[in-house]
Amino acid sequence: MTHLWMTLGPSSLGKEAALLTMGATGVRLTFSYGTPELQLDRARMLRKAAEEAKRPCLNVADLAGEKFRLGEFAGPPSVPVAPGTRLRLSHAERLDPAHDKALPIPDLAFFEQLTLGDIITVGDGGAQLRVVDDSEGAVLVEVPAKGVIDQARGLTVRGHAFKPRAITAKDRSDLRFVSRYEEFDAVALSFVSSAQDVVEARELLNGRDITVIAKIETALGVANIREICAVADMVMAARGDLALSIPWVDLPEAVEQIATGAEAAGIPWILATQVAEGLERFSIPTRAEICDLAHWLGRGCAGVLLSYETVFGGNASGAVTSIDAIIRRWSKPRLSSMTIG
Repeated sequence: MTHLWMTLGPSSLGKEAALLTMGATGVRLTFSYGTPELQLDRARMLRKAAEEAKRPCLNVADLAGEKFRLGEFAGPPSVPVAPGTRLRLSHAERLDPAHDKALPIPDLAFFEQLTLGDIITVGDGGAQLRVVDDSEGAVLVEVPAKGVIDQARGLTVRGHAFKPRAITAKDRSDLRFVSRYEEFDAVALSFVSSAQDVVEARELLNGRDITVIAKIETALGVANIREICAVADMVMAARGDLALSIPWVDLPEAVEQIATGAEAAGIPWILATQVAEGLERFSIPTRAEICDLAHWLGRGCAGVLLSYETVFGGNASGAVTSIDAIIRRWSKPRLSSMTIG
């Protein structure tokens, strides 16, 4: 069986039973937002909805990992930047980029990720910044192309040196919380870069027999995919952050490496990010989305994750029914079945 997970959010809250009936077989509960208790309440509600719909529902607790973000802007929340603009990166909670010519970054650990020449992507690509000076504790960046920098957006560094932690203090607490409740069938770890990340997570789960999913989102995670697959129950090609931490043109090769690593280890792998966002404009997925998903299903993909489509998208039901139709048409029998729990 090829699973179809939806991410719970404003566009899907209150519609869980209907979306399960339309083809979803599981739900991603994002621990980056809300409290663990809120996610537990939702997991219990989903159990009830699945029983009423007489449908399977696998609850995945998706942990946050270490996400670097810009701080708040004292001036306008968005700042347009022209090619050649130079800005300082400053360890601060709040600054005015237009006035101070600096960007606030609250997390000091981010500066440890940087070397001269690195490319930093703001958000999903609203702007890029090239490190042109990192001497004497000051980091100066230059904007290579026109863009817009929004406050509080995520920051991703391209290259093998980028290594956000898979398990932070918050994640340790969340793992212990998840281990106590049967309502969670699986736990997904963000920014996994080594087998040790998975081993540490299992230790924190206190012997709970729960599926551990390693999300591959960095160049280092791809480079270490074989050792990660040797200890994880399944892996996810999390194309959102992954496409920002490697040259974007190399993304298909990275997904292929993830698929090959999972296949060699005999574990399932999952495809995520921008699976059907074309439904924001059209009544069916784009031709590229249809062919993309059909290709990876034929390659052995055992699960598909909808994110924006069911969190904020305007057509959550269309996303579920469309992707379910593609799965039914193009998924292939595989040697390793996806068993969760």
